[in-house]
Amino acid sequence: MNNSVSNLGLDHIALRAYDLDATVSFYTEALGFRTVYEWSAPEAGVNRCVFLDAGDDRVIELFDAVSTPPGGSAQPLDTDALPSDEERARSATLVHFAIRTEDPAALFQRAVAAGARALMEPAQVQAKGATGNMTLEVGFVYGLNGEVIEFIKRPTPKA
Repeated sequence: MNNSVSNLGLDHIALRAYDLDATVSFYTEALGFRTVYEWSAPEAGVNRCVFLDAGDDRVIELFDAVSTPPGGSAQPLDTDALPSDEERARSATLVHFAIRTEDPAALFQRAVAAGARALMEPAQVQAKGATGNMTLEVGFVYGLNGEVIEFIKRPTPKA
């Protein structure tokens, strides 16, 4: 196997939004993301898309409800019939994504105040494993589109 191509790390996560403007406001105003680019590519099924910088040039890519981007459903989202948490959980392959923070409780509260629904209040978790133990602080919310967002404070791995 040729290992000459390096993995530069996670680049972005893509979400379809039931209400793109409300979702952009949620991530920028409540969670501190920054809009870096807005684009469309009708020939690729993209009506409207917004890139939000999540920090360290990592991006959340938000598609509007009528876009049918590569890897997504060929059908626009039905904005009148949002699926329940249980319906999403049955078919979702993305379990959640995490935002690293020094204060999970504060970011959790900001998210809830901006319209997210609480899933798990921030708490400390003792993680024990073969490579060592660590203490995490985590909290979870449902974002405006049902996406599960984790707020996490964890130790930086030692090299």
